[in-house]
Amino acid sequence: MATVSNQPQSRLGWTVAAIAGVAIFAAFTVWGGIPADANVQLFWLQAGLFLLVICAFVLVFWHLLVRPLAPNLRQPKAEAISFRAREILSMVLASGGIAIFFGGAWDELWHRNYGIPFGEDLFWRPHLLMYFGFTTAIVSGVWALLYLNRNLRGNFQQRFRSNTMIGFLILNAAFLLYALPADPLWHWIFGEDITAWSVPHLILLSSFIVTQLLALDLHVSTWRRNKWHVVFRLRLGDGLSLLILAAISLLWLQLMLIDWDATLAGVGADWVGQYRPEWLLAANLLACVMFTGVIATRVMRCAGAATAAGLVALLIRIGLIQLFGAEKLQFIAWVIALLPLLAIDLWAYYSSIIRKREPEWRGTAAVAIAAMAVNIFLIRHFYNLQDVDNLAYAAAIIVTGVGMSWLVNKIADAMLRQRAATDSAASEEKILKPAVSGGILAGFLAFILVFIATASPPI
Repeated sequence: MATVSNQPQSRLGWTVAAIAGVAIFAAFTVWGGIPADANVQLFWLQAGLFLLVICAFVLVFWHLLVRPLAPNLRQPKAEAISFRAREILSMVLASGGIAIFFGGAWDELWHRNYGIPFGEDLFWRPHLLMYFGFTTAIVSGVWALLYLNRNLRGNFQQRFRSNTMIGFLILNAAFLLYALPADPLWHWIFGEDITAWSVPHLILLSSFIVTQLLALDLHVSTWRRNKWHVVFRLRLGDGLSLLILAAISLLWLQLMLIDWDATLAGVGADWVGQYRPEWLLAANLLACVMFTGVIATRVMRCAGAATAAGLVALLIRIGLIQLFGAEKLQFIAWVIALLPLLAIDLWAYYSSIIRKREPEWRGTAAVAIAAMAVNIFLIRHFYNLQDVDNLAYAAAIIVTGVGMSWLVNKIADAMLRQRAATDSAASEEKILKPAVSGGILAGFLAFILVFIATASPPI
């Protein structure tokens, strides 16, 4: 009876999510701007095709991981991959994330310095670095598909549900195989006159976030530590978790705030106001903060992890600016993000350490919104936004804060449930020592620096 009564609520939830998803997709398509010389009907036709493909992937996800099994099929037993496999996968995916945010900052700088030579930029070094990063996700997905076919039993629904992490790796890789060629195709159709918010760019950003979320979950699942703790009790191995969260923040804020940052560098972007309201800057910033902050505190089970990850992202961003000698790149957004991240940490500390409860999503939303209300003064000062409508700003941060807090807490709940379901089946292999895994990442970082230092400017 309980199952039957929950079905209408489930359908309602999926219906609301579908409507919200289509509305957000359409809004960001408009805010991205329509190329000046493009056929408007062709533009919306292409955008509609992108949306249809996304819907197809959502339906596949629903069928494989959410849809009730047929009555004659048994619920599959949770099957965990080994600690060593999880550790290696997390390092591979995290390395890809490092390559992508390095390449993204480098790509932005070269585009600002040398223009946007479509075609000529397809295989320049910043793009090669980013291609490598996305390739790690595809290779991991191929491995996951082989693992699913060789080690798991049942039909595809049962196999995907035996280890949802394997299923996500496969779906994410399949989605990337579609999304990666979509960007040059979009350029080929509409030319150079597209913005950083083009539909393919936003799709690639979404896939990058999912990839790093998988890397984080894989890495954290190797530590077997489910009790809440404070940031001062972080271990050396937790550094990779903070780096993964910083990677999400670095690429998310770079792409979503790039045009506002361009105005601070003296690059004209008068058209931004024609497509994007000023409150959208704060909404994008808060969306990133809520995502990284909630995931950091709840998945790492650590009060203080959100601010720590924000500080790591800020230091890396400043380091990238120094590395490239890039005065045109900005780091203001990562400074502004620290206050709401700190608010999320304080709420997590009060809830988990003092009250001994999971941080409730409404409280998380309330403290983050309050912090962003204070941040309006910093945003106005740094971004020279003198005409911000206070009512629109308030509505934007309230809707974004409440919506993202609810959504990300649901995601964190699902990640924690999946970990609990597979922990008992995990093998007892010894994981690599933090010094060993840190050395591997340091070697990879050294390679990236050499790759950047030996690159010739495209002139």
